[in-house]
Amino acid sequence: MRALCSVILCLVCPAIAFAQAPPAAAPGMTIESQLCRSVLEREPVEPAESFPADVGQVFLWTKVTGATDSVIIKHVWFYEEQEMATVELPVRSSLWRTWSSKNILPQWTGNWQVKIVDAEGNIFKSVSFTITAPTAVPEATEVVPEEAPPEETPPAEEEVDTSGQG
Repeated sequence: MRALCSVILCLVCPAIAFAQAPPAAAPGMTIESQLCRSVLEREPVEPAESFPADVGQVFLWTKVTGATDSVIIKHVWFYEEQEMATVELPVRSSLWRTWSSKNILPQWTGNWQVKIVDAEGNIFKSVSFTITAPTAVPEATEVVPEEAPPEETPPAEEEVDTSGQG
């Protein structure tokens, strides 16, 4: 009986695992992407490849064309080659726009990369961007004009008392 249960589990478990795996990307599927500060009405806003340290959040907008079935793509966010986040995004039609975003701390300056991959990890596209450190602004100093030397006043003329009372 135990042997029969083991055989059944070996046959059923791979089928269950296979049924739950997200579908792979369709052949002929194309990906367009744009890094930006926001997404409004499914379109990227303020696209850029470099952002200031105080940006707060960076978005990766993605347009998928040619999907023949519902598939999963992922945005995998890297900072200085260290994986920071993975976001699964369903694609539910042959023309689909989707996006993910990453909160950026001000101290995370440097090189970033987002890989767009399918459910198995095959890379469709990789996009890079930079978070720039704030430039040092010289501290404002108050400009004090040099004081002019006091004006010399000519000595007062001596008055001579000619009244004889003095």
